[in-house]
Amino acid sequence: QEKKDEEVAFAKFETWCTQETADTKRYIQKGAEEIELLGASIDKLGSDIANLGRSISTHEADKAQHEADLKAETERRAKEHEAFLAEEQDYSESVDAIERAIAILSKEDYDRPGAASALLQVSAGHLPEKARALITTFMDMVSDGQDSPLGGMDYAAPEANAYEFQSGSLIGMLKKLQDDFRSQLSTCQKEEMNSQHAFNM
Repeated sequence: QEKKDEEVAFAKFETWCTQETADTKRYIQKGAEEIELLGASIDKLGSDIANLGRSISTHEADKAQHEADLKAETERRAKEHEAFLAEEQDYSESVDAIERAIAILSKEDYDRPGAASALLQVSAGHLPEKARALITTFMDMVSDGQDSPLGGMDYAAPEANAYEFQSGSLIGMLKKLQDDFRSQLSTCQKEEMNSQHAFNM
């Protein structure tokens, strides 16, 4: 009976060992599979980190380029606006000077020094060569005879007709110049408005 009991106990122990061995192999295999999966995950995460690093570098380079472009564009716009203000002032002053000159010259007995002063300001602006020459000639005619009671011209002299003709021609030319300057002023203002709108976009 004792031998039989030992055989039963040994059989139970052998069964337990077989079961434990099978369970241990299963646990080891499962652990190996998990290790393999974790290794693959680590490799993927490493690849993702590298890709993100490259993406961040690219975005930082793009941001730096954008900031540099914006700075350059802002500086260019500032220079354009400064040039516009100077041009606008120049045209505005020319229009005003021409308007004063026309008003003075249109009077029958106008103020010669006042006309000369107004014309001097007109001639300082952007003028075609022909217009500048005519203004210079007329100013010379005024200044040559400043001591004359009539301000430079004796209306009994043959030169009177030439003087009147010169005055009339000058007024006509000034009116045309005034229209041209107003048109150019309007054009430069529209261009500035469009440039500013494009910059704001």
